[in-house]
Amino acid sequence: MLRQSIAFTLATLALVGCEAMPTKESDTLTDITQLTTGFEKAGEAYFSNDVKWVIFQATPRGEAQYQMYVAPVVSERGEIAGLKRPVRISPSPSRNTCGYFSPDGNSILFGSTAGKEAADDPNAARPGYQRSSGSYRWDFSQNMEIFRADDWQGAMAGAEANPAFDFAKHAVTDNGAYDAECSFSPNGKFIVFASNRDADAQHQSDVDLYVMHADGSHVVRLTTAPGYDGGPFFSPDGKHITYRSDRKGNDLLQVFTADLVFDEAGEITGIANELQLTNGKDVNWGPYWHPTGKFIIYASSAVSHQNYELFMTRADGRRDCRITFANGFDGLPVFSPDGRYLMWTSKRTADNTTQIFLAKFKVPGYLRRGD
Repeated sequence: MLRQSIAFTLATLALVGCEAMPTKESDTLTDITQLTTGFEKAGEAYFSNDVKWVIFQATPRGEAQYQMYVAPVVSERGEIAGLKRPVRISPSPSRNTCGYFSPDGNSILFGSTAGKEAADDPNAARPGYQRSSGSYRWDFSQNMEIFRADDWQGAMAGAEANPAFDFAKHAVTDNGAYDAECSFSPNGKFIVFASNRDADAQHQSDVDLYVMHADGSHVVRLTTAPGYDGGPFFSPDGKHITYRSDRKGNDLLQVFTADLVFDEAGEITGIANELQLTNGKDVNWGPYWHPTGKFIIYASSAVSHQNYELFMTRADGRRDCRITFANGFDGLPVFSPDGRYLMWTSKRTADNTTQIFLAKFKVPGYLRRGD
């Protein structure tokens, strides 16, 4: 009986330990690896569905603006070991952001000023919502459009042989407004994105969320509140979205989710049941779904504006916890489709540049508790 009691107590303590709130990175992250080097800065990376490729934006040495890159993933004994040489797929001059793979891997999306730089300032800041040393800034270039490149792998030979090879040839949007921050739905039918196409000249930072078919048709506006809504992603089941919003107009982004509304034909007609997951005096942004659809990871200034860290919340908002515990910026987190890896942008580098990092990941038991 005593032996059974001791065994029960030890099992209980182990369970409690597994469900404790993380207090260090090793509670959730192992085998942390730097994936990119040699860039002035690199970030916002996403996996292809087969985890064989990564798309990301980076500023080459000697240049001022983000360019778009793809790189093959190196696997060793079934584990991700790094990236092969990245290949630039955006033309010069241009500014680029928000690359994403289609679910079938045949197409890639990204926002670019390609073909419009003659009407733009090539030294302008990169697009979107930006954080600087101690403040926030909004840069919404009216020359930013969404491009889709099909059969991009077949064209890779041309890109490798020609550094100026241009994948930005098929403009999905072309309307003289800021169109960017785009991603595919899990079935590949829809693209959700951010745009100020309906804002007047005095309120260009009034950015809303829209959805359209993958060919750019059937555009539907999803949000109408004043201020900025951006960075949207579909949930793994395609029934919800998560995004960031300056809904209070105080430059403090917060994380939201909403249900998508469909008609009988399966077309998206709007959103419902909007839920705000974060609040307070912090900037909370860059949300991304865990493959289970039960959790959302995001970056927050809760520690300090100079030390953004990653946090994770249940999708119902009932509980959240901290994931990273390192000095410097950690943000723009994404999961591999199988949930085994977390990839994010970090300044935890030896040369103090912002680069892309990878780690094996496990969901904290603290968040699972109550399921």
